[in-house]
Amino acid sequence: MSKKKKSVKKLHDYWVENSSPESYLVPQERSKFLLEYVKKYMQPNAKIIELGCNVGRNLHELYQNDYKNLTGIEISKQAVEKMGTTFPDMANEIEVVHTPIEDWIKQVNTYQYDLVFTMAVLEHIHPDSEWVFEHIARISREYILTIEDENSTNWRLFPRNYKEIFEKYDFEQIEEADCKKANLEKYRLRIFKRTIRAFP
Repeated sequence: MSKKKKSVKKLHDYWVENSSPESYLVPQERSKFLLEYVKKYMQPNAKIIELGCNVGRNLHELYQNDYKNLTGIEISKQAVEKMGTTFPDMANEIEVVHTPIEDWIKQVNTYQYDLVFTMAVLEHIHPDSEWVFEHIARISREYILTIEDENSTNWRLFPRNYKEIFEKYDFEQIEEADCKKANLEKYRLRIFKRTIRAFP
């Protein structure tokens, strides 16, 4: 196995073992910040997925505000289990996929979701796995929303400009903002809309 492939596994293993679901329950202002933008673009019946949902704090904020057609994907079994005990009503109603994004996304139908969103997750996608970005665009029928640190770097943080990435795949950035209101000083919010109409 190549050194790079081991790095992907090392990254996955880190998040399996260090998901810290209790800490993800705390910063409610981040979920409220997200909700503000979701409500701006999406109706309550929209089909929405969060990539890297951890314990489900963001999804629960949406769930409490009439968004019920929700899906979350999460690599950590501990986080998924904590979701079940912390938000049992939501966890029993929504779809939760427990697997790395790389092992799941190729199987997802094109235009499966009206909105695909992430918060501090794409920044952890290993360079060997950047092919997932094209699939994120493929499975989104209408919008992509990213809240990511685009500049910091370490062994599990990979800086990228998501405008440059998603505008290669038939999406146009329609909104950009800092995330100071969510106490995420280093983060950028970007919202992308599909430029070519999805069929059917």
